[in-house]
Amino acid sequence: MRLKKALDGRDSHIITLRLVILILAAISVYAITGWKAAPERIKIDIPPDLRSGSTRGIDERHPFNVYAFGYYIFQQMNNWPVEGVKDYKERIHQLSCYLTPSFKGWLERDYERRIKRHELSRTRSFQEMPERPYEPNRVYKESSDRWVTFFDVNVKETFRAETVKDIFVRFPVRVVSWDVNPECNMWGLALDGFYQNPSRLEGTMQETADLAQNKVQPSIAEGQ
Repeated sequence: MRLKKALDGRDSHIITLRLVILILAAISVYAITGWKAAPERIKIDIPPDLRSGSTRGIDERHPFNVYAFGYYIFQQMNNWPVEGVKDYKERIHQLSCYLTPSFKGWLERDYERRIKRHELSRTRSFQEMPERPYEPNRVYKESSDRWVTFFDVNVKETFRAETVKDIFVRFPVRVVSWDVNPECNMWGLALDGFYQNPSRLEGTMQETADLAQNKVQPSIAEGQ
């Protein structure tokens, strides 16, 4: 009788262990399946000021990072240290991963127009106006994957060491989500052209009330 009870206890323990093993195996399969289904890369935008903390979602874009991306790429596009004939064309090719096909096509046509008008035999520098840094109202969110960024910059061009252009311009540039080739574009963003025509600013202390409402006055798109 005692032996029978011992054998029954052993069999019951074995059954319990088998159930535990089956449950652990099922959990392992579920965990491995979830791990394989998880994305290999995730993007998390970190805001510039973390003193008050921040909660960010995956692929949620912070306006500052959209602005920083747009300004950096657009500045590089307008940086012609040697001569626009060569530099502008090279920039279009080098930065093509950060341009939508439609905007790249527009830039290529713009290059041809400037060549015909003899506007590229010069150098160009492009820098943000010191008193016009990033502010939240410089980024207008059109949708969850489209933004308009407003850059107030000083455009300076020289020909044979002589300044031929030195103006202040506001460029409203559209930025869109463009996560098509992470190996080429880790930002997952691209420039998509002008929201409205660039407009010339008269002086360096232009009133910014219109910017607060994200308004841009259409003006001299040509020649910028």
